[in-house]
Amino acid sequence: MVDKSLVSRKLEKVESYINQIGNKKDPGLKSFKKDRDLQSIILFNLIQAIQACIDIGAHIISDSGWGTPSTQAEIFELLAENKVISKTLSKKMIQMSGFRNRIIHEYEKTDMKIVHSVWKKNLVDISRFCKDVVLKYSM
Repeated sequence: MVDKSLVSRKLEKVESYINQIGNKKDPGLKSFKKDRDLQSIILFNLIQAIQACIDIGAHIISDSGWGTPSTQAEIFELLAENKVISKTLSKKMIQMSGFRNRIIHEYEKTDMKIVHSVWKKNLVDISRFCKDVVLKYSM
């Protein structure tokens, strides 16, 4: 059985991270590329929000007895297979997980154009993930 209290606490953290990002005014891509403080705030909160979604997914899978995912991508695939989230959202969250990994592990130089795009276009995916979890588990 899914520990709703634990998941709720993690969802609250995601909401806090998303709010931190949402409270920032977008100065446009050109100015964003020059503003290291804003970049740091956006990156930190994106990374934390994505990690919390990964943690939520892993917890749900573990408590539900759906096996042990070997990758972060598999977490979102299993959630889709078990109808916690849609397949479309699963693909988007896998991309977000990859984005997080590139930033954390510095697989490539951080492209602030991509960061800006994720900030402006993909926060809705993280919010959708949280809403789907809330709906699935009546939280």
